[in-house]
Parts: sequence; structure tokens; C-alpha cells
Amino acid sequence: MPNKLANLLIALLLFAVLFLAIDNSYTELAVKNEVIPVSIGGIAGGSDIRYGIFSDFVFPFELLSLLLLAALIGALYIAKKEA
Repeated sequence: MPNKLANLLIALLLFAVLFLAIDNSYTELAVKNEVIPVSIGGIAGGSDIRYGIFSDFVFPFELLSLLLLAALIGALYIAKKEA
């Protein structure tokens, strides 16, 4: 019985912390009146494609794709081995 009571107390405390964090973030976001426009050209580098997300992060993107492919093949190998 004391173990269940401790679990209930911890769950209620976690719920209270999460509720206060969400409530606090909502009120902070509601006060902000400034809107910053973002265009696709600004993200992609605009008319000069040499600068921007599609040129600066090509190598990390390709490296991440190879890592995810290796993880997928490894997961399939492990799943087939256990079955």
C-alpha cells in the first residue's frame, strides 16, 4: 500500500509540473504580437542558391541518409534473425 501511495504522489507531482509548464508557455506565447514573415527564398538561399540550406547542409544530409539506411538494414537483419 505505501508503494502505491508513493507512485500516486509522484504521478500527481509530474502532472502538476507538466500542467504548469504548458500553462506558462501558453501565456508567454499569447503576449507576443510580433509576426516574423518567413519566405521559401529566405530558407533556400533566395536567388543565389550557393547560400542556404540546400547547399550548406548537403553533406550532413547525405551522411544522415546513409546512417538511417544502415539502421534500417540492421533492424531488418535483427528481426529476421529472431524470427
